[in-house]
Amino acid sequence: MSPPAERSGRPDAPLHLVFVPFLARSHFAPLAAKAADACRQSGGVTTAAIVTTPHFASLAPPGVPVHVAGFRCPGGHEDFSHLQLQGVDDEASSAPAFFSAAEAALAPALEAALRDHDGPAAVVSDAVLYWAPRVARECGVPHVTFHTIGAFAAAAMVAVHLHRPEPFPDPFDVPGGFPHPVKLRRAQVNEEALAHFPLFRAAEAESCAVVFNSFSALEANFAAYYQSQLAGRPKKVFLVGPVLAAAAAASPRAVNGGAERDPILQWLDGRPAGSVVYVCFGSTCALGESQLRELATGLRASRRPFLWVIPAPGGEGGAAREERASSHGMVVAGRWAPQAEILAHRAVGGFVTHCGWNSVLEAVRAGVPLATWPLRAEQFVNEAFLVEVLRVGVRVREEADQVEALVPAGAVTRAVGRLMGNGQGEAEADAARRARARELGAAARAAVAEGGSSCRHWTGLVEELKALHGRDSDPQM
Repeated sequence: MSPPAERSGRPDAPLHLVFVPFLARSHFAPLAAKAADACRQSGGVTTAAIVTTPHFASLAPPGVPVHVAGFRCPGGHEDFSHLQLQGVDDEASSAPAFFSAAEAALAPALEAALRDHDGPAAVVSDAVLYWAPRVARECGVPHVTFHTIGAFAAAAMVAVHLHRPEPFPDPFDVPGGFPHPVKLRRAQVNEEALAHFPLFRAAEAESCAVVFNSFSALEANFAAYYQSQLAGRPKKVFLVGPVLAAAAAASPRAVNGGAERDPILQWLDGRPAGSVVYVCFGSTCALGESQLRELATGLRASRRPFLWVIPAPGGEGGAAREERASSHGMVVAGRWAPQAEILAHRAVGGFVTHCGWNSVLEAVRAGVPLATWPLRAEQFVNEAFLVEVLRVGVRVREEADQVEALVPAGAVTRAVGRLMGNGQGEAEADAARRARARELGAAARAAVAEGGSSCRHWTGLVEELKALHGRDSDPQM
């Protein structure tokens, strides 16, 4: 590799941030949104660009420059989440093959983007892109690790990785002096992620700072714990969220040159305040036909109006694209839905969710309590955070260790009843849950408002990165 490029030492030159998201939509969205923020809200302090593939370049926010890297998709999968969804077993389409192809495409594109820029620069890359710190170092710029999961989940996994007891009981207390007593079942631990932890931690040790898409009022103590467990030289952890995906990438319908209000929101407009339960499992967390039938039966039996969004084609009844409303509720299948606007709508009183971190943050910001139904990865740990720590959630799955068992309709009905207030002696618990959700929502909105904690953290990170370029030494904190 060629030697590091000479860079401008002008103190007034804007800091150029090169964002490198992982090739999965849930990972791409928050980093791309933060890149848009860096372009739009910096007052000339920063500029930003994104390095990604043609598929994800089409999802980039308007106004953010994109360095497009040619990508040969293993097995034809351009989005890693789709590969996971389909449970591909052949070696050519495996997770290692996808990660290798991503590195082969993105690493040279990142290097070119850095060497073509004359001025102070830094890399902000997804935590799973373990090669990005090396590329940044070889180009003579600092690197920041961006986590698209929450600080609680990341801290819990580090605690289990470093301090797992032997023998490993079931259930077990999260070890290592964890800031909050939490019990997990062994089935809820993402062993595949833990197997790769040494690789990711070694890469993170080369970073000069760590960022979480979260905010201080939500996870400050878990971020501090995570910082205390970091390898390598001391570094700060910054909480800069909630960073929410920009709606501009969703291609809203246009009528007569203007944006038509989405039919989903129009349907919600006609419902009483707090009456609707919203159900969505993300864009890539699919349920089998048997589970879909149980879910539909349970929702109808709850006697609560519901809005059920199934983004992936297929869904209930197999419709590729369908919107229908009935006396029970509204089902939308096969298209994008404005989730942040849905959750913020006055009619929505609860959210049945897979506990993906982006969805959790959208619900938290909206002040909406949740019914938790995790399906994979760190979602099970997020469920523990929502139910046991924040106490803004109720579990749908009644046996925490039965992570692959069919959830019966009765469990869905009971969870929706508890979530929405069933009047069966749980009024006090429901009121407390809703009050906590509203408090967190106010704190989330305050964090990203001017002068809020997340804005201050981001400003502090940028100032430290700019300061590094004023030194003659190796640009590492």
